[in-house]
Amino acid sequence: MTLHQSPAVLSEGPQFAPREIRIEKRTDGTLVLRSPIAFENPQWSILDFIPEWAEKAPQRVFLAQRGGDGEWQKLSYAELWQRVQSIGQAMIDLGARRGDKLAILSSNSIEHAIVMFAAMSVGVVAASISPNYSLMPGGLARLQDIATLLQPSFVFVQDSEVYSGARKIPELASATWIAADQRPGIVSLQPLYLTRPGAEFEQAFRSIDKEAAAKILFTSGSTGLPKGVINTHKMMASSLQMGALLVSPREAPVQVEWLPWHHTMGSNVILNGILKHGGTLYIDEGRPVPQLFHKTIANLKDVSPTAMFNVPAGYTLLCEALETDQDLRTNFFRQLDRMSYAGAAISRTTLDKLYQLAKAATGRPIPVMSGYGATETAPTISTTHWATDTPGELGLPAPGVELKLIPAGDTYEARVRGPNVTPGYLGRPDLTSAAFDDEGFYRVGDTISFIDPANPGRGLCFTGRVSENFKLANGTWVAVGNLRAALLAATHGVLQDVVIAGENRHSCAVLGWLNPVVARKHAANADSNLNCDPGVIAVLQQSLRLYNAGVGSSERICALTLLEEPPSLAAGEITDKAYVNQRAVLINRAAQMELVYSSEPCGQVVVI
Repeated sequence: MTLHQSPAVLSEGPQFAPREIRIEKRTDGTLVLRSPIAFENPQWSILDFIPEWAEKAPQRVFLAQRGGDGEWQKLSYAELWQRVQSIGQAMIDLGARRGDKLAILSSNSIEHAIVMFAAMSVGVVAASISPNYSLMPGGLARLQDIATLLQPSFVFVQDSEVYSGARKIPELASATWIAADQRPGIVSLQPLYLTRPGAEFEQAFRSIDKEAAAKILFTSGSTGLPKGVINTHKMMASSLQMGALLVSPREAPVQVEWLPWHHTMGSNVILNGILKHGGTLYIDEGRPVPQLFHKTIANLKDVSPTAMFNVPAGYTLLCEALETDQDLRTNFFRQLDRMSYAGAAISRTTLDKLYQLAKAATGRPIPVMSGYGATETAPTISTTHWATDTPGELGLPAPGVELKLIPAGDTYEARVRGPNVTPGYLGRPDLTSAAFDDEGFYRVGDTISFIDPANPGRGLCFTGRVSENFKLANGTWVAVGNLRAALLAATHGVLQDVVIAGENRHSCAVLGWLNPVVARKHAANADSNLNCDPGVIAVLQQSLRLYNAGVGSSERICALTLLEEPPSLAAGEITDKAYVNQRAVLINRAAQMELVYSSEPCGQVVVI
């Protein structure tokens, strides 16, 4: 057993635990990584903080959302507790029994949170489901699969007319529907707020089994059909406890966040974290895409957050706005003490800009942190509890987590064990059995490596998904995650995202999307189609030729084609958290991929 240690990063913001790691080395090359920080299983549930903050800070705002008039509607901690008790009692009166399921079909809202916490308070398992399954073409087929598995007794929607299509699914139609509006045949939420909580609610709330399921979170489908991941009260509490041991918690944090609550980061880290620390969450209806990001900007001009979580695409758009808007820059950084990202590797350009903008606006360093996790780990596996300086860092394992690394070529397959790991998948014992090895470690499905094998305390980096990595025709493995991050860095923000092709080919090629704001700066013609502009093409060719000159043959790029159509959520090419599904894009755009490898490439292909 060896101990590797680096000094803690000092900053005026959050206090970080030291960078330490213990490594168990096995004779077969397997490594087991653990944090030396002591971890004790929490004896509380996230639900315990609702009455606690209602007593300590009854008038403090817990949630805020924009109303139809554009003004912020707010819910205090006292109101939250009152409504959770009333809705919980009302669900009991409607026949709810411990272990019943609640399907929530609509997006983040004050009402969504109230109903979700109320259900969990009386032992009803809450399942927030991506609204896209109800609203987008082709989504109902996937929603049918989920409903068949879930068999809900209750359904909640914000707007019963908008989500009426979901009533075509028998398993949903037979449930008791609760809605924020008023429609015939549907239970309206507003009158339920007047329900007087009785002994039944009190008994149910005080007898919550921390080992029992609290939520079902469906995987995003980036590697197949969604699976229903059982999230217990213990899992959610353990994940929050792990984070608090690494980064000093701040009471009453303020955040403006869009990440959906049907996703583990949005629900278990952001929403639950705000509740645990008595903070305020402003629900952001914006998204990290150009046509919706203006909503995020408007919210950040209203509210100065103390922390931010986002995906790399969101930070890229934010940097572009911060550079040109002094008022936004001042308000955003006013009381910010950290920024965190997950879901994909951030580009070097975006990371550097975040540090530069923060220093220029405040005169102080504001750490950018990254994390690594899964729906099955609620979601904590590892985090950079320091100011990251390398795109794609995953940090070190959190206290209480055991991270097993199985040699896989020149990288490692990741497996994890700990109190935050799911007991399995709803209704799928076959998938549950296959997901765990003979030592009880969950097979994450990713490959990771050390940033510096000679100094493990530097942390880990993502090298790809097992399902996405592939072999070239010469038998050499290509680590897609590493290559994607390297290409985005090499093009200095001109490419927004890329998909790597090359399985069973002699070389790798790229299908990519431009970042229009950055690409426009290099355009030869102001009004041209950027995908065909000679200035943009020249910059990409030069950048990728320089990149090729510094890497081995298995990492070189032979050609690039720029895609006009953005990745499709309905076709499974991108997930709700903006992660591009490499396999789905390559399957759906096979014709364009073939053009890249054609012996006579057309004008759509940039030969490198």
